Amino acid sequence: MHWKGIVSKLDHVLAILSDNYVPPMITRKIFSQVFSYMNVQLFNSLLLRRECCSFSNGEYLKAGLHELELWCIKATDQIAGSSWDELKHIRQSVGFLVYFLR
Repeated sequence: MHWKGIVSKLDHVLAILSDNYVPPMITRKIFSQVFSYMNVQLFNSLLLRRECCSFSNGEYLKAGLHELELWCIKATDQIAGSSWDELKHIRQSVGFLVYFLR
């Protein structure tokens, strides 16, 4: 549910930027920074909060990251740019979490 809300907000911001003719380069940079921020926040939560390091939380994050990946694909490379790459560290962490806590 929360991930759908995040994707909905990303769609809303994208629509506002498109409606106001913001250049694609600036749009890419905005989303790149937003995804970078999400990466840092999620990664820090995993590192600093013991209750976040569980298999169920790993599966929840994995599902959410899948939603964000689908959004990036839908938004196209021209708009989303390298936003998906900004989530590299949390994707790796979630992969390890899910794999090792099975």
